[in-house]
Amino acid sequence: MSPRRVCLVTDELYPFTAGGIGRVTHNLVEDSLRRELDVELHLLFPSYTTVKPREVESYFQDKVKAHVAAARHEWDASFDEGGVYPPPGAFTDTVCHAQSMELLLHLRRLEAEGVRFDAVEFPDYRGWGFCASQEKLLGCGLEGTQVVVRLHSTGGMLVPFERQLLNWEHMGQYELERKALLDADLVVAHIPGVAELNHAYYGFPLPWLDKVVREFPPVAPKGDGVPPRGEGEPDLLFVTKIQNFKRTDLFVRGVAAFMRRFPEYGGKAVLACHTSSSTYLSYIQALIPEDLRARFLFTGPGKDRDALMRNGIVVIPSDYESLNLTAYEASGAGARLVLNSACVAFAPGSPFIDGVNCHTFDGSVEGLVDAIERAWRSPVLLPVEWAAEPPYWGTLRPKPVLARRPVDADLPRVSVLITNHNLGRFLPETLASIADSNYPEIEVIIVDDASTGAFDHEVLGRIEEAAHSGSSGVKLIRNPVNRGLPASRNIGLRAATGDYILPLDADDCISPTFIHLAVEALERHREFDVVVPSTGYFDSDDGRAQRRFIDYALFIGDCPSLGMVANRLSCATSLMRRSLFETIRYNEQMTSYEDWDLYLRLAHAGHRFLVTNAIHFHYRRRKGSMISGVNPRRHQELLFQLHQNLARPLPAGVQLAAFLLLASPPNAARAAPAEPSSLVESGEVPLRYGVVDTLNATLKRLPMMHRLLKLAASGLTPEGAEARPTRYALVDLLNRTIKAMPVVHPTMKHVMKTTSKLGMGRR
Repeated sequence: MSPRRVCLVTDELYPFTAGGIGRVTHNLVEDSLRRELDVELHLLFPSYTTVKPREVESYFQDKVKAHVAAARHEWDASFDEGGVYPPPGAFTDTVCHAQSMELLLHLRRLEAEGVRFDAVEFPDYRGWGFCASQEKLLGCGLEGTQVVVRLHSTGGMLVPFERQLLNWEHMGQYELERKALLDADLVVAHIPGVAELNHAYYGFPLPWLDKVVREFPPVAPKGDGVPPRGEGEPDLLFVTKIQNFKRTDLFVRGVAAFMRRFPEYGGKAVLACHTSSSTYLSYIQALIPEDLRARFLFTGPGKDRDALMRNGIVVIPSDYESLNLTAYEASGAGARLVLNSACVAFAPGSPFIDGVNCHTFDGSVEGLVDAIERAWRSPVLLPVEWAAEPPYWGTLRPKPVLARRPVDADLPRVSVLITNHNLGRFLPETLASIADSNYPEIEVIIVDDASTGAFDHEVLGRIEEAAHSGSSGVKLIRNPVNRGLPASRNIGLRAATGDYILPLDADDCISPTFIHLAVEALERHREFDVVVPSTGYFDSDDGRAQRRFIDYALFIGDCPSLGMVANRLSCATSLMRRSLFETIRYNEQMTSYEDWDLYLRLAHAGHRFLVTNAIHFHYRRRKGSMISGVNPRRHQELLFQLHQNLARPLPAGVQLAAFLLLASPPNAARAAPAEPSSLVESGEVPLRYGVVDTLNATLKRLPMMHRLLKLAASGLTPEGAEARPTRYALVDLLNRTIKAMPVVHPTMKHVMKTTSKLGMGRR
């Protein structure tokens, strides 16, 4: 029998990188090797790592295999699952999404080479497990692999403790981390309380806790008894990291107050650690009273850390820690420990017991002063007792593969609802994309919303004739008066007989495999209700045929917080269970954003979405689209209406801080008309538009030059494409050209961002 194969995904690993998570990963590997488990361990690093795989393998005596994910090019035309995976530059929600895709694709490559894993474990921070979990749940890859997430500390969990103002990147990362945790097969927590804290913070449903396993990891080498201490006054030590949630400010204030209360104390305060930022360090240094400055030393991390801790009092005042290795290492080194009992890592139920192996305080300055006094005057305490539990992969058994539908079983019906208003010239291509589907049980319902064009009447007349003859299988409904898009969709819903609903605009297309993979996924996983296709924009038939998209809209699915300010839930088209529409409909009062409104209400009602990693929905960029008329003011009006439609109270876990993002939209909040819906709806304007707007304003001071350049650039917008400023068409063409040069494009983007921050890109 072959050994179980486990892959740990990480960007930290002791002794090759700094960081406590790297020490945990190192200790887990060492402990697993020591136990001689029948497991083949692999380590996978992201492409930006400086770690060398051969050095890692040599360090672990060739008992571990190391990999580095291949960096992806800006343009990747490889096909898979009937779609194409978007390039790194397509991910505008968070860079973590692009990293998650990179890691998934490397796992898929290993899978293609015959390296299949029984479990792939991701850290919770950055949400790297997102793409892997979606790929597996959709049946596109990693079949039989358990997708595992280990609880360290997500960026989202640290936000309230860091007391930092969210930006768009933070909010995207928050939702990606949340989704990766929610959709994982298994979640690993180190100590009691951490999983429960995540459950409450994110507002997860109660069954989520059923997939949490608690196993205490190997945290530090165990010595023989307590090492002898040196003579003299013990120093007060801060040895974690100068960072907000580590509460360096509480340490400084508490120690200063202790020195004031006990002037006979002759020791120093030593901050022997890294700092998170120079700004925060300056803030901390300013807190020190002038007359005590000579007694506060900022030394940075030292070489003989154990000797420093052995002769001192180690204070760890953190608000939040999921484990904190330093506390165990300090106790093992013989230090006297002072810990914040308000932190879940040191709370009752953890291995730390007040008066036995540490001194705890209640998180206040006064409580810290009292605890330091007890540590200063008390006799030697016992070292903390702990026992590492066997890792889950030691007893891992292959998770049964969910049975696929028998070939001769009745297939669920899918109702494709096509809404049309004067888009008849595109309708044949849309119908052809449905006809190309590899899923056979489809009914097509066209709802024509009182089209007035002669071409529409001709096309619809032929469709109607075919429907009457029974040769087409298409049902046509004609609205006698224009009802609007949401009402037309509701009319189609009432006529639908399918088990699943797929709305589709008359000028858009789907991939041949999307309906099949979406139906199969929802049939296997009853806890999900919606499958969202990632979207590629095209402006010509040749571009679509070659899958050379001019832009992208990528989604996270059910993201109830970010979804209130940016549509990262879904595009207009998705596959949904028909049962959803027993209690919810499209809001007919919405004149735009009706899809966003529907998906947000579904997410807030607790319905879960799956998201394809590959591009399966093809959105036509054209003149006169509804979204092209949404200017910034109209966007705010629609957003207000969308929020009014939400049920109150808002669900547990929704972060109201997301509303602050509306006050600071990305890229200087400059409006650019006629952008793809995913960008306009979120308030996001490409950085290149901001730069070219500034250049345009300058050229307008030279009328002759401005007119000549405008004339030269005319004709860049393809026939049928949406109307927009010529400068945007020009800069889009330039952007697509530069994207073909992977080294040049990121460098130019970084330069433009830097100049924008310096105010050089503002009018």
